[in-house]
Amino acid sequence: MRSQTIFHRRLLTVLLIGSLLAVVSARAQGVHTLQGKVQLPNGAPPMRPVKVTLTFNGVRVYETFTDLSGGFSFTGLHRGVYQLTAEGDGENFETTRVNAEILAYGAAPQSFTQNVPLRSKAGKSLPPAGTGAIDASDLEAPARAREAYERGLKRAADNQPEKALKHFQEALALHPSFYSAHVALGDQLAKLKRDDEAAAAYQKAIELKPGRAAAYVGLGLMRVKQQRYADALAPLRHSLEIDKQSSAPYLFLGLAEMMTGDLAAAEQHLLRAYEIGKPMLARLYLASLYEKQGEPARAIQQLQAALKENPNLPEARAADIHNAIEKLRRQAGAKQ
Repeated sequence: MRSQTIFHRRLLTVLLIGSLLAVVSARAQGVHTLQGKVQLPNGAPPMRPVKVTLTFNGVRVYETFTDLSGGFSFTGLHRGVYQLTAEGDGENFETTRVNAEILAYGAAPQSFTQNVPLRSKAGKSLPPAGTGAIDASDLEAPARAREAYERGLKRAADNQPEKALKHFQEALALHPSFYSAHVALGDQLAKLKRDDEAAAAYQKAIELKPGRAAAYVGLGLMRVKQQRYADALAPLRHSLEIDKQSSAPYLFLGLAEMMTGDLAAAEQHLLRAYEIGKPMLARLYLASLYEKQGEPARAIQQLQAALKENPNLPEARAADIHNAIEKLRRQAGAKQ
């Protein structure tokens, strides 16, 4: 039993905990970065996280979810022509694919930018440009507050959290009941590890609009990143009572439940996360869960499926998974 516990922790450490929103780690043979933003037809970021997939020569390399400002980033890339796919929501906008070319010369790491403009589905309309990715009821905010909020989103997309904070604080000074600005403020404070302040910002947003999911998700994900898994359960579960269409809350609720011992619920939610968004992390978390349940054969199936579905993984990450499979096989043999 002790050896199984040690192996379980090692598997989590090697495969899982190091990455929360990206599907695979950034460790790879390449050195370049591709970043950008997913944008609605009106120029605003989407209201919900959008899954972005990076492929090369028809093979999936990475996938991730956009942040509050619609931003995404992939690192560890070689030269070449890649394809970015932003997944549509099935209701308001279409799945969109664009090419992204990395024309790097020399050995120094370089950064490239490619945005992904979404297309509206036939018959659907969106708010006019300039309204930003805000809750519909926040449109009552004064124009100056909305402008400050949009400036904050741009700074957040440029990974400038300190500057983004100032704009969100300006927006809130002008309109204290600005729900989306409270959520955005919490996201940037969490990024800066100012966790108590972030929690207060999320809580204020929840008090303003308890029927909206974004603040619950933000608070829950922050607790998962802190490895405060028990504290992540309530906000993530509440978010899913409001919005059942996003993969990420299911994914991290499943992780939190696994780490707190509720394995049956964890399996249910991880399977749902995979059903919605097909994130590789769901496979890896399920493998760890089945290993913890003493079912190495099922764990091996999940890891083998992860390798099959992601054939272009970085060599080091693929080797980690192969090593985990071999350890699980030895564990299965010992049980027999």
